Amino acid sequence: MQKIRYIVFFILIPLWGLTQDGSLKVGQRYEPIYSQYWVNGLAINPAYAGSRECFSNIILYRNQWMGFEGAPVTQTLSSHAPFKDEKNAVGLFLFHEEIGVTNYYDIFGNYAFRFQLGNGRISLGLRAGATFFQGNYADINANPEGEVNDLLLENESEIFPNAGFGVYYYSENYYVGLSVPKLLSYEIESSQKKMSISPDNYDFLFTGGYLFELNDKVKLKPSVLFRYRLENTYQIDGSLNFILYDAIWAGFSYRKDDEWVIMAEYQATEQIRAGVAYDIGSGDLAGQHNGSLEVILRYDFKYKFRATSPRYF
Repeated sequence: MQKIRYIVFFILIPLWGLTQDGSLKVGQRYEPIYSQYWVNGLAINPAYAGSRECFSNIILYRNQWMGFEGAPVTQTLSSHAPFKDEKNAVGLFLFHEEIGVTNYYDIFGNYAFRFQLGNGRISLGLRAGATFFQGNYADINANPEGEVNDLLLENESEIFPNAGFGVYYYSENYYVGLSVPKLLSYEIESSQKKMSISPDNYDFLFTGGYLFELNDKVKLKPSVLFRYRLENTYQIDGSLNFILYDAIWAGFSYRKDDEWVIMAEYQATEQIRAGVAYDIGSGDLAGQHNGSLEVILRYDFKYKFRATSPRYF
């Protein structure tokens, strides 16, 4: 076990964001991966708040790279609703991710200002909150042979305030969104925390989707999530879902140079929706793990306003 944890620590150093001199860059970590991103919209874009036109609640669990000890395990909880004036909406997003010997806890409040534009509604969103970081580095001070190594790492814990913004436009048939979930970056060097604002470290997230009605029983919904950093790194998730009788969703997705995803969702009632996704690795870690599993559950308290309530985004 100790050997595996030791290896995983060095594999995941790029995800944690260590600088060349060994200081920790917490704010630089990439935004977490969600296979069912169109359901868990508040996780990636604060402007998504209120777009369900009801009090909507989502819980998500993701176990990435199962069988690979120390790989990311993620849980999220999000709640959001519009005000009665239909122009304002608020939301709360809670997040926990464990990667090896580190833990990230996020709590963010979200606000969206919304207004009609053409046949749809545009939403401008802001989020503010903090990341609570805990690194139990002392757990890996022994090397695979049980001897104390030269790293002599110490445990760390920090609080990192942050903020983000987003834009989201949606109608009955399509949606597009653009967001930067975190605007601030941090470095810890010699126990000193330094904050910076560097667009080079921003995750620009673009989402989009369209609903095709093939007939009264079958619909087709392609969607995309595009992640980009100014350092010229990017990732594309392309998804295609078939919707049968407005109740059963079945589809697949491809994540560039990484994974194929198969997914299924069931709209049990107007209020309850459950989904599962299984990612099959095809990148550098293919064959080194048992895939990734994601489970999501949404419950909508159905009070409706005069605004159009999209059912598919």
